Amino acid sequence: MSNTKKKRVRNPKRSGRSLQRQRALDVLFEADNRGIPVEKLEELLEERTKVYTSQTPIGQYGQEIVRTYAHWADDVDSMLEAASTEWSVERMSTVDRNLLRIGATEIMYLDVAVGIIVKEIADLARDLSEDKSVRFTMGVLNRVGDIRKTETAGTRGE
Repeated sequence: MSNTKKKRVRNPKRSGRSLQRQRALDVLFEADNRGIPVEKLEELLEERTKVYTSQTPIGQYGQEIVRTYAHWADDVDSMLEAASTEWSVERMSTVDRNLLRIGATEIMYLDVAVGIIVKEIADLARDLSEDKSVRFTMGVLNRVGDIRKTETAGTRGE
């Protein structure tokens, strides 16, 4: 992660689940920056379900991501530690860490296909983080998918 940050949002017309992932990122990023513990995450989420500033409030799917992460935060972060051998979760940038939390939560608990998550999180990283973050998040989430596949092999009729 270099110091060359670019402020850009290439896709201001996000909608559907893509927009809800971005809204979930807003909540997780805010909690992380403000030092709000995971136990208080749902309180922040409740505040963000109402219209505030000029943004659309977080919708049903975004809420599901945040609530699921809040419930399984230790497991999600442990998975990210296992999948990212070179960077601890604490050492990652705040944006990347929370993008990965969203992606891992969807892979692990919301049964969203790895390929979809990798593309969606890479798009968000491309728009909201550093250039190197795209490859980084893609690599970590693909490893999360591989680890998850190994862990669940034979449990779903595979």
